[in-house]
Amino acid sequence: MHLAEERAILAQTENEQQRKKADELLKRYQIPCSVLKQIGEDLMKGVVGSEEEKNEIIQIQDNDSQLITRTLEGKKDDEGRRRILQSQEIEGFLFIFKNRELNKISRNISQAFAVITTHSSNEIKQLIFDKKPFPGLLRLLDHTDRFVADDGIVSILNILNGGTKTTPDNSHHPHYETINACGGIQMIIRLFRKNGSKYSKDRAAICIGQLFRAREINDKQMRVEIIRHLKTLVNDSDEWTKKSAKRRLGGLAQNEINKTEIQSGGFVIPD
Repeated sequence: MHLAEERAILAQTENEQQRKKADELLKRYQIPCSVLKQIGEDLMKGVVGSEEEKNEIIQIQDNDSQLITRTLEGKKDDEGRRRILQSQEIEGFLFIFKNRELNKISRNISQAFAVITTHSSNEIKQLIFDKKPFPGLLRLLDHTDRFVADDGIVSILNILNGGTKTTPDNSHHPHYETINACGGIQMIIRLFRKNGSKYSKDRAAICIGQLFRAREINDKQMRVEIIRHLKTLVNDSDEWTKKSAKRRLGGLAQNEINKTEIQSGGFVIPD
């Protein structure tokens, strides 16, 4: 299957039944290396030229992003993700995140990156981390489209999860210094405090909880806010959120100052 054929499949969205058939077809195969190479080149293009040329570049990048999303979404396909990493897709997405006017970054593009990081192995997450993704992803947190901000924070969280799971539970998080060096902690807490979605707020708190594993949250206001929110999440209706909050509180409690705040009001971290 060639890129032109795949784009034709993406156009089959006249009704829900056609879309489902197209999605089923895309999920049954892996994107060929030649197509991935072309997508990588597409994503690395700057939006320049006449208005018509600019619109064409943006449309191609959006279509390419949709192809990646609809091929990988919900799939634990490390081989497919590894082939993406060997092409220029990740670099292309990060180029867009860092350089394009913020509110002109479309949801199709941010969603594709989030899908690549979701359901990926720790090895894949480390390979993505090696490409220095945080400056671009952190920039998405200020996007006016809350769904793009959601994609940004969940991508950061997924990459942090890789570092959390591959290092001792009683150690500092391996990505703390990298995030902190680009002002990431302040950007994540700003998203947490923003009147945005519960999805972003919860994941921002979980990110901070990971970054400060066995480390004092030395900003008192941040410490109180994050720990208070994580304590509410241990009773959340969503099972993943509930388990994540418990783990993050357990990691934070390895520092005595954090532990004192967690135990305030007689709180005990549930099993």
